[in-house]
Amino acid sequence: MKPATLLLDSRLIIVVILFFAIIFYDFSKNQKLPLLSNKCFTVMLYFTAISLFFNLLRIIISVFANIFTTTFDRISSQLFYGTLIMVVVLLLWYVEILGNDQKRMKWKKVFVSMLPFALFFIFLIFGDLNYEIRNQQLYVHGSMTIAFIFTLLVYCGWIFVSTYRYKKTLQKEHRRAIQLGLIMLVSGSVMQLLDAGLIYSEVVVTLMILFIYLTFENPKIYIDNETGAFNKRAFHLMLNEKKAAGTRLILVSVVVEDIKRVQSMVGHDNSNHILEMIAIVMTDNFRSDFHRRGRVNRKHRRAAQFSLYHSRSNVMTFITEEPFATIQQQLVLLDQQLKKPLRFSEYTIAVKMHIDVILTGHYEDQENCDEVYEMMNYMAIHNKATADTSIYLLNEDIIKQKLRYSTIENMLRKAIEQDGFEMVYQPIYHVKDQQFLSSEALVRLKDNTTVGFVSPEEFIPIAENKGLIMELGEIVFTKVCAFTQEQKLPDRGIEYIEVNLSGIQCVHPDLPSQLHQIMKKYAIAPGFINLEITETAFVESGEMLQENMLKLRQMGCSFSMDDFGTGYSNLSRMAEVVYDLVKLDKSLIWPCFNSEMSAETNKANAILENIIKLLQQLNVNIVAEGVETEAMANYLNDRGVTHLQGYYYSKPINEGDYLDFLTTATLNRVIS
Repeated sequence: MKPATLLLDSRLIIVVILFFAIIFYDFSKNQKLPLLSNKCFTVMLYFTAISLFFNLLRIIISVFANIFTTTFDRISSQLFYGTLIMVVVLLLWYVEILGNDQKRMKWKKVFVSMLPFALFFIFLIFGDLNYEIRNQQLYVHGSMTIAFIFTLLVYCGWIFVSTYRYKKTLQKEHRRAIQLGLIMLVSGSVMQLLDAGLIYSEVVVTLMILFIYLTFENPKIYIDNETGAFNKRAFHLMLNEKKAAGTRLILVSVVVEDIKRVQSMVGHDNSNHILEMIAIVMTDNFRSDFHRRGRVNRKHRRAAQFSLYHSRSNVMTFITEEPFATIQQQLVLLDQQLKKPLRFSEYTIAVKMHIDVILTGHYEDQENCDEVYEMMNYMAIHNKATADTSIYLLNEDIIKQKLRYSTIENMLRKAIEQDGFEMVYQPIYHVKDQQFLSSEALVRLKDNTTVGFVSPEEFIPIAENKGLIMELGEIVFTKVCAFTQEQKLPDRGIEYIEVNLSGIQCVHPDLPSQLHQIMKKYAIAPGFINLEITETAFVESGEMLQENMLKLRQMGCSFSMDDFGTGYSNLSRMAEVVYDLVKLDKSLIWPCFNSEMSAETNKANAILENIIKLLQQLNVNIVAEGVETEAMANYLNDRGVTHLQGYYYSKPINEGDYLDFLTTATLNRVIS
């Protein structure tokens, strides 16, 4: 035998080891998601490393056979075969864990999976192993080698079947990566049996590890590049695993409420830096506490571990198994830290945040984590930091509120599918003409039995949050146009109908074409439609809103700023866009009419009068909402308000009553 031939084998195995070392280093240096499958993959890497070492040792022994004893040679071969079979066993467990959504394997299944290995172990200990040198190549024979190949084939077949059995839970690319690796492993093992190559199986195992690593065990695919924390995908995987294991968790989420304002002030990249700073504060806060308490008990140390996630665009969440009592003080300290202005680069900015705390014990009876995700989203949107509280612990009241929210969502979906909406109209009095020449169209849910009457102020935001607002908006506009055509409202003296647009509708690129097609279908002149946009929506929506407004105004539609006084009251931005009407919110009007005159009442009068003067200087017509008494009507009329709307004239009424109202108003005008 020529040593050069085996030296070539040793060079090749060294290349494989170096290649594997690169994978191992890249895997080890990155923060890893503590999933059960990830832990199994980690053990698989260690067994592969051990197997590579003993394979290299076998080659060295073959080169220097005169130095090493036969016993030493046999032991190295046994360790090589044993560890390599364990790599394949771990691959089987890995597929089982993935296929069962990160659930731990039952001991019975583990025992059954080890039976082929147990049989192989007998041959590993007592089987014969012979070497033969022919044509300057080393051939390996004996019952140990045959048992190794047979056991390898059994496990490969088992894994192959499992990838098909779990095809509903294993992603397609994952299945293919594992199956390709199995085919290569079987081919390499057979070649190793037939040929002298001591490295075929190791080359293939290393390639298979690489496929799995690149496909779904690369730690980088679970890291959020913007914050350095784990990403949303990792959060869902981790929560599902803990749910499957029956582990009680605490989810602590820091929610940045005014993320849009922050982005407008410092830019998108810097807003991500703020989230990164929050992540650092959370990490330092809790890790320092765990270290301070000096846990040495293994069970407690494992529970004290926590992982941080960028679970939503404006939310950082960490998961811990600690009892709530042990982190309660840290939550208070975290809240105090987050209330301080954040300083970075040239910025010092106060960010409005609150903390949501969910104990997953509330959801032990649920089959999956969907309800947990829904509750997290609900709390993130609906909880708001106040002077009194900025920490919200999930309780029965919040659960009931969320149940109502979900019920209304289902009502909306059903109403969209089954014509479950109706329109009501509130007449608007034109002071100059002393006539009701317009009205505001308002949408109502027909279902008043499931949870009682649901105000649009409640269900419109739900429709926006759940992506239903464009469908709802189309239904509303269609009903208004159909009613206008059927009843010939222009012939009844109506000059225009006001239709509300939500903030999301305003910036949708399809809005102008959608409204144009509906108006065209029902032969409605665009000048008959006045579109109401809330003050807040205008300030937050930016260029897309102005682009849509321009297109609709070119068609002939007019615009109103709705609920003026409830949002940002940005008069300078109002001057950028032409409004035909500005609607004063009732919150500006009612404080002027307290039964007892006080300093607050005088201030309210001064504010209202000055706002009216400012709007008049901008040459826009003014609509006062919430007019409920004759005194209110006279007061607003005297100060030059051009349009009045409220219960003093009429509450919102259905289509039939609205037609009757118009008829009565016409008769009264004729009689007078």
